[in-house]
Amino acid sequence: MTIRYLLCIVITTVLFTQTAVASPELGLEQQRKLFIQAERLAYNPNNSAFKKLMEQLEGYPLKPYVELKTLSKFPFMANKKQIERFLAKYEFSPLDRPLRKKWLLYLDKQNQPELFSHFYRDMGNVTLNCSYADMLLQKDPSSAQAFELAKNLWVVGQSQPNDCDELFNKWQKAGKRSSDLVWKRMSLAADGGNQTLIPYLKTLMPQDQQYLGDLWLKVRRSPSQVSRLSNFLGKYPELETEILVYGLKRLISNNRDLALRSWEKLSSRFAFSLSQQKQISHRFAIFLALADHEQAEFWLEKATSFEPDAELLRWHLAHVLRQNNWQDALDVISLVPAESADNNMFEYWKAQAYEKVGAKELADVGLHKLAKQRHYYGFLASGKLSEMPSLNDNPLLIPKEIIDEVASLPAAQRAFEFRKLGRNLSARREWIFLQTQLTQKQKVTAAVLASQQGWHDQAIFGFSNSGYLDDLSRRFPMPFDSQLQSNAKKNNIDVAWAFAIVRRESSFMPDAASHAGALGLMQVMPGTARYLAKKKIRKNSLLNPNRNVALGTQYMRYLMDKMDNNAILATASYNAGWRRVQQWLPEKGNMPLDLWIETIPYKETRNYVKAVLAYQQIYSQHLGGSENLFKKLANMEIQPKS
Repeated sequence: MTIRYLLCIVITTVLFTQTAVASPELGLEQQRKLFIQAERLAYNPNNSAFKKLMEQLEGYPLKPYVELKTLSKFPFMANKKQIERFLAKYEFSPLDRPLRKKWLLYLDKQNQPELFSHFYRDMGNVTLNCSYADMLLQKDPSSAQAFELAKNLWVVGQSQPNDCDELFNKWQKAGKRSSDLVWKRMSLAADGGNQTLIPYLKTLMPQDQQYLGDLWLKVRRSPSQVSRLSNFLGKYPELETEILVYGLKRLISNNRDLALRSWEKLSSRFAFSLSQQKQISHRFAIFLALADHEQAEFWLEKATSFEPDAELLRWHLAHVLRQNNWQDALDVISLVPAESADNNMFEYWKAQAYEKVGAKELADVGLHKLAKQRHYYGFLASGKLSEMPSLNDNPLLIPKEIIDEVASLPAAQRAFEFRKLGRNLSARREWIFLQTQLTQKQKVTAAVLASQQGWHDQAIFGFSNSGYLDDLSRRFPMPFDSQLQSNAKKNNIDVAWAFAIVRRESSFMPDAASHAGALGLMQVMPGTARYLAKKKIRKNSLLNPNRNVALGTQYMRYLMDKMDNNAILATASYNAGWRRVQQWLPEKGNMPLDLWIETIPYKETRNYVKAVLAYQQIYSQHLGGSENLFKKLANMEIQPKS
């Protein structure tokens, strides 16, 4: 069969499916089966069975995905009208990107600059972006837009595709590649980028500056090189200080004393800018506070003298709280911007500080205000006051016709059909696209709709994104109840705690998979599963809710045993690993639990523990509990390392 004949078939088929009379209505279950059959035949559009299937799929939500498959297979000029019509109809939807990318690659290869420019959109594809900029230069050799695109594509810390070479050559020949841009790219390559670029970039620098490339490589490989003053010749001090700042910021994280000694020497020899001093002081302050270092106070004060941010103030507060300097705590809190995202945390510690300095009335006012709110600090405040937490539950009541209106939208229909077919990734893509098409009120409705469909993860995300947080039964659902109840009982752990872990780990998404490789509802690592089961565990089996919950709750029991039945330490261990958590225990003397949580070095684990504790309280009350778990937590202490 010739290519030309094949292209004609595609045109005929697509046009036919758009003009065919719909077949008698079929049930959705039957159309799902026909859809799967049509997908298999999509690459052979002249097939009579395929034509028949497309007639029968008329009106089925996922029919466009069959058309997408056919057009993506044959993205040629003969199909231009069909492709243009399809891309216009499904612009920005998940149906758009796969076809648009193939179409643009074809147009680029066929040297069709006008059509390429017409269909072009930045999709994060470097090759296509380079082609677009090159086409702009073909039209106008001095195009400012093209040169700006070329600059942005070149000044990155990674290697770019060879397809960009022609564009970069034109950009360079036009005199746009300056030494400053070479330096900027070298800095990006050294600081978190691809360091193998540095030797090449070094050759693009003036001869007397090329030593800086070697210096970048030295410090990238070993930050301790900043302690050797002989490495820094002082020929280009402004550039050398950039390398020094990078090295010092890395060095303070693993060799604090050497970093401090190095700074003392370097600061007397080099003129660091105010911006660089701010960067160094901020980094030094936080890492010294993390380690409770003897110079932490000095650096915290120094960093705070610049424009302090919430993270710096948080660690400054944690440091003075460790020292029981309650008046200093109030002074630090007074510097916090009113709009700070961590305002609840600062309000809680302000109340604690007021109590410690004898201002009990002010302390009570602060605690009562917090206790009316539903979050970790509100629950802590209620625990301090020996009151039941305020859940502020206000379920949404949305008329059926409004819910049906959102449910009838094409993207929603496609998402639900993908779920019926067990294609959860495709379903989520369509649902995420749907959110971009909705008003704020419709987003709340969509969250309710997702909950009604048993799509709990999207309901949870939907309520969070819409800003409506008071529908607790939908935001804190209890699917997989029987599995969690029975396994919690089997492993002698609190079922509300198990629900809280699942809610935080996956939002009840059975097929959740993290970048680190954790899988399923409870985000169990394959290695952990193998250790617990004492045998090899297939990764796919961890996506089975029954197996996943059994192993996840077994792991919770294991951590409780490791942490002397302390559920808070076990919670931190679930996120960070029990060995690391043991390193975070106080060196000597007991530490109040709320303060220990506040000084967990990892922000992710710190927030994780706070969230799980709050969720556990909510689930405890959902399950009929009448106890304020935070009454005990608010007065607990963490014992030192044994």
